[in-house]
Amino acid sequence: MNQDPLFSSAGELANFVVTSNLIDYDLAKNFEFQRCQTAFPCSVQPMVYHPTPNRTIVVFIPSPDCTQYPLPEGGDLVPSPEFKFLCTKECPSVSINRAALTLFLSLHDHLSGLKAQLTEREGQLIITGHSLGGSVASLFTLYLLDSMDKKRKCRPICITFGSPLKGNFGLQHSQWNSFFLHLVSNKDPVPGLFLPSSHSQTTVYKPFGTYLFCSELGCACFDNPDLILKLLTVISSEVAGGLLQVVDYGEILRNLKNKAIWKGPQLAGERFADPFSTGIIMKLETIGFDQTKLLQHNIDIRRMEAEARSLTKKTKASDIKELNDIKKYMALLEWYKKKSKDAKKGYYDCFKSGEFRRDIAVGEFMGHLTTYWEDMVAEAQWKPQTEGASFRTGWLFSGTTYRRMVEPLDIAAFYRDGGTDYINNGRSQHYKLLQQWYEEDAKPPSRDQLDSRKEKVSALLTEDSCFWAYVEEAILSCESLKNANSSPEHRESSWDNLVMFGEYVMEQIENYAVSPEIFLEESSFMKWWGEYEDYIDTNRNFYSSRLVNFTKRRSYKQYGRRAI
Repeated sequence: MNQDPLFSSAGELANFVVTSNLIDYDLAKNFEFQRCQTAFPCSVQPMVYHPTPNRTIVVFIPSPDCTQYPLPEGGDLVPSPEFKFLCTKECPSVSINRAALTLFLSLHDHLSGLKAQLTEREGQLIITGHSLGGSVASLFTLYLLDSMDKKRKCRPICITFGSPLKGNFGLQHSQWNSFFLHLVSNKDPVPGLFLPSSHSQTTVYKPFGTYLFCSELGCACFDNPDLILKLLTVISSEVAGGLLQVVDYGEILRNLKNKAIWKGPQLAGERFADPFSTGIIMKLETIGFDQTKLLQHNIDIRRMEAEARSLTKKTKASDIKELNDIKKYMALLEWYKKKSKDAKKGYYDCFKSGEFRRDIAVGEFMGHLTTYWEDMVAEAQWKPQTEGASFRTGWLFSGTTYRRMVEPLDIAAFYRDGGTDYINNGRSQHYKLLQQWYEEDAKPPSRDQLDSRKEKVSALLTEDSCFWAYVEEAILSCESLKNANSSPEHRESSWDNLVMFGEYVMEQIENYAVSPEIFLEESSFMKWWGEYEDYIDTNRNFYSSRLVNFTKRRSYKQYGRRAI
């Protein structure tokens, strides 16, 4: 049962973060190394530190010039082939801040060697940096995540301090967001450096990861991108520009840690009827955003609240219920398949003819299943390439079973309605992608696998979900051969198609890749064979092929019972 959240956890999460030793170590090494730097042209240098045998910290140290004048090349974004692994179909290119990308690429050779070392090392890995160093640290973390084994128990965590935004929507839409924590002081204009001063103006920059906002009063964590952008814009506009003073994040965090340890429970009072709204409002006040400031900058907390609720409602329990519903519809299709076999037609032809009430009801089952799998495929497409491949692996077996069960019914409806050439004119994109992803990992069956298929073939689904589309096109080719008005060229083309179809079918049979249902008396395949056999006997009496010999000998009656 889903419930609306009663409280916002923004403050609790923030207090946990600031009281952990995680940031203490990172911050100490960050500024310890930074103090050792002398004034030289804007650059960033990575330093590796091992506080314990099972813990590694990589600090990206900006030179003093980079700290006071961050990203001197300006705030323009440029396409980045180096991060194409983040691309999706809907977001085919990823753009990165030019200066941050330039500095990252200047270190590429060194970082390639460092990546090789870190991917082999076990234990906790922290990547961190301040200001521009945080920008390069974020890019390196993405670079590292892409190359790491997805089964690795310890993945890198990136923690930045006062770091500017790095890129566009391509960075934002990734489950890798959970590996990034960005600390921002309400006195630091650098994180919002490239945002327009007015809320009426739009920006191509998008935040990714969790943001920990800090003030003298307290701290709060947020991961809502729209709210983060608004808060950064306000902070940047309120802090004077010019020579940027370095914010002492160490002092801020020490004060916050003491507050988090010694403070008592906060009382919400009765200012708001909804405690969830109260939690958000109070945490915004903690970082210096009272109701007056929210109104002044047109920050709509009600909309933010609605978005937070909708995100929270998508719980694991609802996902399990949805999956159970999908299993139920697949079970109903299995039942339908069995009933159709008893009618000696097979479920493809029963659905195509639509003679019984149950044939019509199947359309509803298909609709639920198709909606679910179209959404799953779309979600996989939205993910970065490498991450999407890992995501698909978890459910590809179920998706393949769905495709093999349901696509034949879509084919039946297509040809029942008078369609032709389903492969090019009717096939849904989600079927194409499910097949493509399956074939990327598929290998030719071994002898043992063929033997296993032979024993189980009576219960298997036809592997090629487009099999019945090829049958329908073969039927149309037979009709073309018998049509007196067909041109000689058209007839020859139709005959060539039938020869290729026969070779294709025999290959499927020899690999035990088709269900015995295709040989049921009333199936479309057997009807095609009757027409094809009649044409051969009348017009090509001397023609022979493996399929012709197999079918004329009625070997299909033993299909799946013994070796062919």
